[in-house]
Amino acid sequence: MSDHMSGVMSTVKMRCPKCRKGQLFSNPNPYKLKTLGDMPDHCSVCNQSFRLEPGFYFGAAYVSYGLMVGWNLLMVGVIILVYGDLFNHFVELMVLGIITTVIISPVMFRYSRVLYLYMFVRYKKGTVI
Repeated sequence: MSDHMSGVMSTVKMRCPKCRKGQLFSNPNPYKLKTLGDMPDHCSVCNQSFRLEPGFYFGAAYVSYGLMVGWNLLMVGVIILVYGDLFNHFVELMVLGIITTVIISPVMFRYSRVLYLYMFVRYKKGTVI
């Protein structure tokens, strides 16, 4: 068995895109809001910088927008599956959308950063300090 994770698993587990071993976030719990965006400056395993340039993660807002649009479209699909009709159940859609968006936002915030970083840093097999 290989000693590294696949790209999908390392993304899901929020690992360093270069070595796929180091943690991207200081605190693994996204619902501890005081440390939601806290990331080390460098990977503890391969020393890859997580701050590629000043303001780098502003671009992750576009990724976050796409993720949240996809999430809310999924909620529309759930309403259609449950009720068979969207327009006569607008209140249910709004309640479901608002509650689930508030609950999932910290996770989406983190995954938007992870995906954005993965766009710019490539995996290098056997990377260690």
